Formats: sequence, C-alpha cells, structure tokens
Amino acid sequence: MDLEIAKLKLCDHCLGRIYGLRGHGLSNEERGRAIRILYAMENNVNIEELYPQKCDLCGGIFEKVEEYAQYAAEKVKEYEFSTFLIGSKFSDDILKREKELQEKYGGEGESIGREFNREVGKRFMKLTGKEADLKSPDIAIIIDTRYDSVELEIKPLLIYGRYRKLVRGIPQTKWPSGKYKESVEEIIAKPVMELSKGEEHLLHGMGREDIDARMLGNGRPFILEIRRPRKRNVELKEIQRRVNSSGKVEIFDLRFASRDEIAKIKNANVRKRYRVGIETNATEEEIKNALKEIIGKIKQRTPLRVKHRRADKIRIREIFEARLVEKRGEEYVIEILAESGAYIKELMHGDEGRTMPNLAEKLGKEVKVKWLDVIEILDSEINIQTDKNSSGDSM
Repeated sequence: MDLEIAKLKLCDHCLGRIYGLRGHGLSNEERGRAIRILYAMENNVNIEELYPQKCDLCGGIFEKVEEYAQYAAEKVKEYEFSTFLIGSKFSDDILKREKELQEKYGGEGESIGREFNREVGKRFMKLTGKEADLKSPDIAIIIDTRYDSVELEIKPLLIYGRYRKLVRGIPQTKWPSGKYKESVEEIIAKPVMELSKGEEHLLHGMGREDIDARMLGNGRPFILEIRRPRKRNVELKEIQRRVNSSGKVEIFDLRFASRDEIAKIKNANVRKRYRVGIETNATEEEIKNALKEIIGKIKQRTPLRVKHRRADKIRIREIFEARLVEKRGEEYVIEILAESGAYIKELMHGDEGRTMPNLAEKLGKEVKVKWLDVIEILDSEINIQTDKNSSGDSM
C-alpha cells in the first residue's frame, strides 16, 4: 500500500475506496482515516493537515448522505413496502476522475456508487425500519447526485389466478377503440386498483378466448399486473368476492406471483378443450365419421375475421380429439381437444378453405357455428409456479 495517497485531496470515503477491496472489518471511511493515521505517524505530521477543505473526487457528496436518506424516506411515505434498494447516478467527471485514480493506484478499489448506495442505505434503514434487498426490492430509490433528485421505481404488484368468463360479448382485455365498454381485465382489475391505489393495470393471460366465447371449466390462468401500487398488502379473498359478485367473471386460486411467471404463462403451449355448437343438415353418423378425419395435423391460414389485425400466415396445429357429445334440437354439440392456438370455429366451417382439413369439407355440407366455449385448459402439464412465497419479482 502506498501511504503517499494520504496527501491526496480526498475525503476519508474516497481515500479509503482506493484500497476498498483490501482487508475486512473496516468501512471505507474508517480505512481512509487509518491511512492518514499511518502516514501521520510515519512522517510525524499533524493528521488534520492531511484533510482538504473539499474532496477533489466527490466534491463533498458523502457529507450529504444523511440528507439524501431523509429525502428518500420522505419520498416513499405514501408507498407500502417491506424491502428497498438504493441506486445512484454520478456525473461523468466524477466517474472519469475515479477511474484515473483506480488505475494509478492498482485498481483494487470500490466504486463511488457502491459506497454511496451502502452508506445511504444504512441510514435509510434506520429511518424507516425497512430491509435492503439487492435482488427483488419493493422499491428501488434512485438518487441522482447531479441534480439532487430522487426517483422511485416501484415493483409491480402481481396476482396470479384463474378466471371463468360466464357471459359472451366481452373481450379479455380493454378494447383500444372503446367498442366494448368492459373487459375481463377491467372487471378483475377494478377492486385491485381500488385496494392497491395503483396507477395502471395489465392482464397477462394464458391465451385468450373469442369475445363471443365463454371461458368455463377449470378457468384460464392469468396474472394481473398493477403498476406503481401504493398498497401492497391487499386482501385476495376480498378481491375474489368483489369480482365474483359481478355475475360476469369468476376468479379463484388467487396468490401473489413473480415476474418470471408472466413469461411462462404467455408462452405456454398447452392443450385446450372446447365445446362448439353447430348447425348442419348432416346426420349424426355422418358427423361422427367426419370428425375422425379432422384429427391430426391441420393447416390454418389466419382467419378472415382477424386478418385485419394479425399477420396473414399459415400455422400448423394439431387436433387430438374430436367427438359428437349430443344433439339439442337442430344443434349438434361437438367437443374438441386441440393444441394451443388452433382456431376452432374455422375448424368447423372451413373459412373458405383457409383451414384444411375442416368439418364442412369432410361432410361436403355447410356448417354454421352457433357458439363456442372453452371448457378446460390442460396447464397441469407444465410448471407455472416458481415460488409459493413470492410477492413479486424485480422491476
């Protein structure tokens, strides 16, 4: 160690950081003080003469650590949280001078950002009683020392559940044009927004059903994301009660979720079981025989009904089961087990030949689809949940 660094015009924090990776049990401030003491003893000088009026590197930023911590504590008062992370931004000049010092004296130092974040964090912890979390904090507090400002990054509140859509005529998510006045997302999000006092919501579903289709059976897995929530400890049973009282959507199996579960839900390739009501002048026997011929791989070009908002391309999907369940007057009820992403209505009527094979083509007769229900999502085949105790993941 070169004790001559004691003569540098640096505060104890910045002096100690030059050799911040050496030794244990000392803070950088204590290490800087110790370097000056050793130099003063060896050279028989007054230690106070080694202290500059102002630090040439940080410019006195470490003298404001308490002030920054208090400012941050005031800033987060309106938010409910258990864990935090302190981050910081420094001017290019400070970072440049720091790099030059580290390179000159061996590069065994600790960055100003790490030292600053730790020192502010210790004081913030005392002020708030909250715990630091470097991986998944409820709130990240970013201190911009260039402008003496504090920004907050609030971890979203993520709630996993399953929903059943009991009525036809409402979309899964908010309709951009405003054509539909409500959606599954808005019905579920309304009580959560009221309880969490969040600013924005987003529904992540394991696929989606048509607007005129119901989602029944074991329900569709979803994660509701609430951005910038002020309250995190929301009562899930109360949320479920309020949503279920709508008579339009039911939710169940609620729990808090983690960020990585969103990708798993959105990318899940699971089989789905449907029931579809059709009208055709074919006989039951003809329908049973024709259904056997649509089992297997099918080619589906983007349906005409959604061509205006989805890429026009051909997709290969698989039909695993197709059977006639019952006849209700003039209507036949058919049950289909299909790969995720299959268009079931088009599988029935053919969509002017854009789906091949299809039931109408095999019958040689027109098929009219009257209704469609999703009755089961076989997501038990994949592992969605990653952390039973998770209350959300990093931002």
